[in-house]
Amino acid sequence: MLIRRFVVAALMRAARNPDVQKKAGEMAGKALDAARPSLLRASRKAGELTRKAAAKLRDDAER
Repeated sequence: MLIRRFVVAALMRAARNPDVQKKAGEMAGKALDAARPSLLRASRKAGELTRKAAAKLRDDAER
């Protein structure tokens, strides 16, 4: 419990450091760039599924 408190306090202190914040921002940007193709593919697939579901509901409502 005491060690956990020290670790959390150290992480909070590091998070306030501007250099650490800058590095974290750069790493987040790189992660986003790496994930972008997968995110776009998933978004496109979700749009297709939504359109298919909407068309099916329209067809069922017309009957």
